[in-house]
Amino acid sequence: MNNLKRHIGQKVALVAAVFCAVLALPVFGIFFWLWRERGLTDTWTPSALTTVIFLGFCAIVLYVVSRPQPPLPASNGAVDG
Repeated sequence: MNNLKRHIGQKVALVAAVFCAVLALPVFGIFFWLWRERGLTDTWTPSALTTVIFLGFCAIVLYVVSRPQPPLPASNGAVDG
């Protein structure tokens, strides 16, 4: 792997991404239980599914934000224009 390091903000984003992914698992279980017990017509069932999708996308976005970025190329002082 390369030598890129995460700074503190990226580490916090990575921890938050893992937290969202872990939190989505029990909510998915709750959704499945609600689906089996009450069906899709109950208002809690789609809300639980929406929560799972929200937490999943939060985990994805936070993971992408937490990825270390390569350093910018050195500027030579020339200004275009």
